[in-house]
Amino acid sequence: MSGMRFFWVSFVLNAKKIIAKKAMWIGLILLFLTVSFGGAFAQTQRSIVVLNAGVFYNPSVLFEASVARVLDESVRDIPFIQFIFYDDLEELYADVAFGRLECGYVLNSDLGNGEFEGVVTVIVSPRTIATPILNDIVAAAILRVGAEDITRDGLISIFGESEELNYFVERQFLAYNEMDIFMVPSFIGEYGHAHESAPNIFDATASRVLYGLIGLTILIMSLFCTGMFIEGRASALNVALRAHGKLGLYDFSLWASAFAVMFTIGLSGLMAKALFAPNFIGQALSSAAALAFYAAVCSLFLTLASRFLKSAGLIQSFGLFLVILNIFFGGVLLDLAEISEALSHLQRLFPLFWYIEMSL
Repeated sequence: MSGMRFFWVSFVLNAKKIIAKKAMWIGLILLFLTVSFGGAFAQTQRSIVVLNAGVFYNPSVLFEASVARVLDESVRDIPFIQFIFYDDLEELYADVAFGRLECGYVLNSDLGNGEFEGVVTVIVSPRTIATPILNDIVAAAILRVGAEDITRDGLISIFGESEELNYFVERQFLAYNEMDIFMVPSFIGEYGHAHESAPNIFDATASRVLYGLIGLTILIMSLFCTGMFIEGRASALNVALRAHGKLGLYDFSLWASAFAVMFTIGLSGLMAKALFAPNFIGQALSSAAALAFYAAVCSLFLTLASRFLKSAGLIQSFGLFLVILNIFFGGVLLDLAEISEALSHLQRLFPLFWYIEMSL
């Protein structure tokens, strides 16, 4: 039998041997259901209350358009506040009246002419309770846009109007804008765009746990199959393969078949996560690459153990201990670097840790 044909026959037979076990199908179904229900539950915890406020403005008026832009930018990193912009005043009134909006803001035409008293109309309903918070955000946006005009008018009232004074104010505010004094700082380095704020602790933990469930399922299935193949090769199979020079090719086919099955199991978990918890899944390409790496490592462990271990008793005795170690050191719950530098070095010895870190 040619080498290629032998590899293909061995691959198919080993894959059939793995997927014929009920434990594989039970693990596959349980993983999909667990990630689905866990992801759906975690997704519902992300945003309990959302404050929607309406803003009516004239986009042809530069000052009003600038205030609307600043309002939109100011709440992008605040998940429970959203400004919705209207060009129909009657629709804004109706949405506030029916409770679809917490309140509404109408930017009047005098806004930006140096008069800031009574230039914003606030529309409320009996359900409105959060106007103090939203009022502060709107006032801050107006002051941010009008700060240069307010400063110029104040200096003119003291020193009189002049080209030098106008130039001085314009130059100072240009410098402030270049220094991002009025903006949230962000950094773009060699690894790309950095987040403006620290990730939410709940989101980070939920994502780790969901990826950890996928990784632990693959690990448990690998340990289960390892014992099965050790017992199968305890007979004269190794001797026959070595005599025909097929031992290395058989091991490669075993690794390939285990990798295909483990990768498929992991894909079912990723699919459940994408369907029921899309906010907790990273880039599709990086998640798939991390899964392929982890499945390859687990399959390599299966192949080496079945080749060199003489009895499945060792796997049966220490398999549970190995799973517990991966739960603690694999980064399923948290990155141990947050606790101890020594533990952070130790966790790098576990492939599950690298799988989770690469996937996040």
